[in-house]
Amino acid sequence: MHLVTEDFERVHREALKLARRVHSVQSGPGSMRPAVLREAFQDLEDPMLLAVLTDILKSARDGEARCRMVAQELALSPELITDMPYERIQRLYELARDTGLREVRALFMSGRSTRGLPPSHTENDHLQMPLGLRRQAARGQDRQLLDRLVRDRNHRVIALLLDNPRIVERDVIRIAASRPTTELILRTVAEHRKWSSRYRVRKTLACNPYTPTPIAMNLLKTLMVQDLRFIKSAGVLSDTLLAEAERLLHAASGEPRVEH
Repeated sequence: MHLVTEDFERVHREALKLARRVHSVQSGPGSMRPAVLREAFQDLEDPMLLAVLTDILKSARDGEARCRMVAQELALSPELITDMPYERIQRLYELARDTGLREVRALFMSGRSTRGLPPSHTENDHLQMPLGLRRQAARGQDRQLLDRLVRDRNHRVIALLLDNPRIVERDVIRIAASRPTTELILRTVAEHRKWSSRYRVRKTLACNPYTPTPIAMNLLKTLMVQDLRFIKSAGVLSDTLLAEAERLLHAASGEPRVEH
């Protein structure tokens, strides 16, 4: 692997400096951590940004707690990348590709095409109710209605459900595991500040073939080795995600990987 810059010590200092800045910001709903990362990404020139991200991801795999936290933030906030100007995303992707930074390149990889539902499907086969009333019910306390709304295919209804204090983790896992579903719904779960931090939710999203590829790629990096092995053997991953799972397992084993 060829680094974008040869100044390894400077890169490592910048990576740790960024990790410390993000770690110093309180987590939870409304956290400013994404804003701190977004500002840092804007300030770093393209080669240094790629090198710093490479160092952070490597340090995260090596167990550095603050870098693991930054890697998780990247997984939970894909908009940190997708909200960049398209020209810069393309530039960074090509630079990472040309310099052999495959793990970082994946952050800038275009998402898979949206996999929508057949037009014959209604938005909720289990609750024949107009959207406005379903959104109102998603804020309510009727457990029977909430159980039916978990199957809703409107991402605005799901967003309201995720904020409802009566919703529990098993409900969110049902949403994250649902198939067929839409990219918008899974992205809504993946970007939710509370539920996206739950390990079982992240694992379920990573297993769902409808999850957008950039999100799934980032989520794989947050999973334990035994779960990576399980997902790899389950036959649910696309070729791109399967290759990433294999790469992560090789990295975790410490064995050199033979390129074909």
